[in-house]
Amino acid sequence: MNSNTISSKAPLLTLNQLAYSYHTLSGETKALENITFQVFPGEFIAIVGPSGCGKSTLLNIIAGQITDYTGDLNFQNTPLRTLQNQSEDLHIGYMLQHDHLFDWRTIYKNVCLGLEIKNLMTDEYIEYALSLLKKYGLYDFKDKKPSQLSGGMRQRAALIRTLALKPELLLLDEPFSALDYQTRLQVSGDIGNIIRENGKTAILVTHNLSEAISLADRIIVLTKRPATIKRIVDISLTITDNSPLGYRTAPEFNKYFNEIWEDLCNES
Repeated sequence: MNSNTISSKAPLLTLNQLAYSYHTLSGETKALENITFQVFPGEFIAIVGPSGCGKSTLLNIIAGQITDYTGDLNFQNTPLRTLQNQSEDLHIGYMLQHDHLFDWRTIYKNVCLGLEIKNLMTDEYIEYALSLLKKYGLYDFKDKKPSQLSGGMRQRAALIRTLALKPELLLLDEPFSALDYQTRLQVSGDIGNIIRENGKTAILVTHNLSEAISLADRIIVLTKRPATIKRIVDISLTITDNSPLGYRTAPEFNKYFNEIWEDLCNES
């Protein structure tokens, strides 16, 4: 997506000097410090950094699962804490490392689980969920159990379950890490295309730098703990083939990879 088009919109998410520390009996451990950035509607952000630097912690804060942070965190121009105190639906979807599909439920029933929990099993939402299953090749498997599907199909089902709730923001925490390399390459491309086709805003945490460059409009590079933002890299790839391998063969790909890899190596 064109960066000028993105930045001309009002931000969907704003973090300003956000910080967080773990507190245990042995003392305080700073995890995040002075995290400041914005995410715009329709933008795909990737977050990379050394192992254990706090990437998943940052996603948990944005998702509202961690509340004792300092600094400002606004969602749709309203402080996240205000929305939580008013019991507002944050319209934030969270896709984790594992698909967490229940094998005693069919794929269709798994996709509708969030709708059931939120009492949204209306004709409109059900029709939307079924349309997603049809569009992304799982409708013929809707009455199957998760154990009857491949790992890639299960991840697509998990994403459809998240999209069925019509979230404004998608948080993706290493969603492809449990897949073998070939499947991961294909599924990451599929899911990236699904997110863009649906016009969703997404934040991806990944250890896979090639994945980040292939999917993201911008990459946020974090330092080692306590994590601060080392730099934010705008990604612009010249491609003729909109496929997982197509992005990796773009002439700019190696430059981005080498620059960000050097940043990460300097933090190890």
